[in-house]
Amino acid sequence: MKKYVITGSLGHINKPLVAGLIQAKKDVTVITRDAGKVKEIEALGAKALVGSVSDQAFVNRAFRGAEVVYAMIPPLWQTDNWRQAQDEVGHAYADSIKTNRVPFVVNLSSVGAHLSEGCGPVNALHAFEASLNRIDGLHVKHLRPVSFYYNLLNQIGMIKAAGIMGNNYGGQKIAMVHTNDIAEVALEELTQLQFTAHSVRYIVSDLRTGDEIAQVLGEATGKKFPWVVFSDEDHLKGLLQAGIPASHAIPFVEMGTALRTGRMQEDLLKHLPALAPTKLEQFAKEFAAAFAASN
Repeated sequence: MKKYVITGSLGHINKPLVAGLIQAKKDVTVITRDAGKVKEIEALGAKALVGSVSDQAFVNRAFRGAEVVYAMIPPLWQTDNWRQAQDEVGHAYADSIKTNRVPFVVNLSSVGAHLSEGCGPVNALHAFEASLNRIDGLHVKHLRPVSFYYNLLNQIGMIKAAGIMGNNYGGQKIAMVHTNDIAEVALEELTQLQFTAHSVRYIVSDLRTGDEIAQVLGEATGKKFPWVVFSDEDHLKGLLQAGIPASHAIPFVEMGTALRTGRMQEDLLKHLPALAPTKLEQFAKEFAAAFAASN
């Protein structure tokens, strides 16, 4: 298999992933909605296609002739109906994969995708997994990474303003992952293509409580701050005050509730994989650099 189509442009996961595929002598096309990314994509040795993955006709053309598709539903902020926007992308992908008879798909899903409801933005990923599983003859590997370390960077403002970090979860161990570890697993699955039918692979780098996260990041930054577990109501209020629209804030709170109650991680803990290499202490160096650079 040589002809690959990669969705998701070039981000923390895709940049090393695309570089690895090019090194493995694959024919790689990267879909991006940002024309400004074309030169960067081409510099890696890949081809760029500019368009919206919400556009069914565009995706259908983009997947034509593809032997392997790496599918991800990207962050969707410019919408007042997040679930509907996610479903539009999922439907465009699934219909185009079916129409073009793409034989192999690696799908970037998420922990919690075993749930059809009650998990905020991950509910749409459950639905997308199910739609791919229904395609006759398709071999699909669903990658389910856990919470990204990079999400912790969003806490820097609160640490500097209030001297705390936290969320509406964190009393229990939180499974976390570095995007480099996700890219390594995705590259392995995409190049080896040893999966058949549909299957799931979890990706975890570390498991730490909120208190442990605050301690490690505090030591890295030379500061001392606690992890506070907020009530759902206070967390929602804080997100809204930070300028996050209700269309996104409410699902974020729901996802946090699913983490706090254990529902989001229940299937992961039944199938816990060997931990990937990048531990919290290694990410803490990146966090400290971002902390020092922020105003």
